[in-house]
Amino acid sequence: MNRFLYLILTFSLLASSLAGCAGQKAPVSLTPVSVVLKWVHQGQFAGFYVAKEKGFYADEGLDVTLMPGGPGINVVQTVLSGEAQFGDTRPENLIGSRTQGDPVKAVAVIARDNPYVLVALPESGITKPTDFVGKVIMPDFGGNRSELQFLAMIKRAGVSLEDMTIVPYNADYSPFFNGEVDVIPSVWNGDLVKIKQTRPDVTLIWPSDYGVRFYADTLFTTDEFIANNPDVVRGFLRATLKGHQYTIDHPEEAAELTLRYTQDDALETHLGMINASTPLIYTGEDEIGWMRSEVWQQMQDILFLEGVIQQKFNIADVFENKFLEEIYSK
Repeated sequence: MNRFLYLILTFSLLASSLAGCAGQKAPVSLTPVSVVLKWVHQGQFAGFYVAKEKGFYADEGLDVTLMPGGPGINVVQTVLSGEAQFGDTRPENLIGSRTQGDPVKAVAVIARDNPYVLVALPESGITKPTDFVGKVIMPDFGGNRSELQFLAMIKRAGVSLEDMTIVPYNADYSPFFNGEVDVIPSVWNGDLVKIKQTRPDVTLIWPSDYGVRFYADTLFTTDEFIANNPDVVRGFLRATLKGHQYTIDHPEEAAELTLRYTQDDALETHLGMINASTPLIYTGEDEIGWMRSEVWQQMQDILFLEGVIQQKFNIADVFENKFLEEIYSK
C-alpha cells in the first residue's frame, strides 16, 4: 500500500471512530434514593415496582431502592434517621410524630380512600356497628392505629366497647371462619383479597360510611430534605405517580413486575391486590396523590379526641401540595 492510500485509510478509520463516539451518550449519573414501604413487598405497592422496572425513576435521574416494611420496622424513624429519604406510612403516624416535634411532611397520599374494613360472615346477621352489641369482636388493638377508626366509628354509632366482647388480634382467621369470632378487621387491598378467595360473600362494614375518613398510604419525607432537594422530591413524586397510573392502566403487567420483588409466585393474589387498590388510588375526586386540608384536619381531630395526641397544631405543617401542583400544572 502506498503512503497516500495509507493516510486516507488511517484518516477514514479515525473519522469513523470519532463519529461513533459522538453518537454515544455519556453515562448518566443517577442520584441514589431509598423509600421504605409500609409493609412487605406485595401487589399493594405495585406502582413503585412499575416506576422502578419501567425506568420512570431513572428518567428522573434517580436510582431508587425499594425497602420493604413489616413487623419491627418503624417507617417514620427509618426516614428520620436518614436510612431512607422517603417513606410510605399511615397519615396518623405523621400527625403523631409532628406533634412530638419530628419534622416529617407528606408530599402525596397514594391511597386516598382507606382500605381498613370490618368483616363479618352473612350468617352472623351483622351489617352495621350497632349489631356488634353482644358479639365477639377482634378490632386489632395494640399499636395499630387503624383501631382509631374502629373506636371513632362505634362512638358515632352510639356503641361502646363495654357492649361487646373484645379479643386480641390474631392473623390466623380460622376462629372467624369457624364462628368463634364474629367480626375481624381486614385490608381491602391486602388480606381481604385472600379472605374473599375462601368466602366471597362476606359482609363489609366501612368506617367511612359513618363519617370517619382517614387517608391511607401516604408518601412523606422531611422538611430538611424538601428544602435541600426539591428537584429530587419532584422527580421522585412524578415518577411514582406515573408508576401508579401505569399500574391502573396495565394491571396484569404490573402484577408480573410485582413478582420480581415478592417471595412468592402468587400472581392472582397480587393481581387481586392491584385491582382492589385502583379505586382507593383513583377515587374520581381530584388527581392521584392530591391531599385535602379538611381530611387532614378531621384525622387530627379524631386523634385528639381519642387521646393519641395531647395537643393540636397547624395542620398545614404536616402536608405539602406544592409538588403536586407543579406536576399537574404541566
